[in-house]
Amino acid sequence: MLDGSGFLDLHNACKWASVSPRTLRRWIDRGLRVHRHSSRSKILVRPADIEAFLISQQKPQPDLNAIVSATVQDLRAGGAR
Repeated sequence: MLDGSGFLDLHNACKWASVSPRTLRRWIDRGLRVHRHSSRSKILVRPADIEAFLISQQKPQPDLNAIVSATVQDLRAGGAR
């Protein structure tokens, strides 16, 4: 799957990431780092670059415990009036 330099061609990058070629092309359009020796050579991708791209695209998860606590405090403060 990996060539000797640690790169994947697009077909194998899709397999590695378990995504379709269309999804991988969208990722490339959105900033996934790719490597080429020339404008006519194969596009190559490192698995580490896919991982870094996916991490950069993650949205922060809300702290549900903090939201619930703040809501409960607001309700208690409103009920004490």
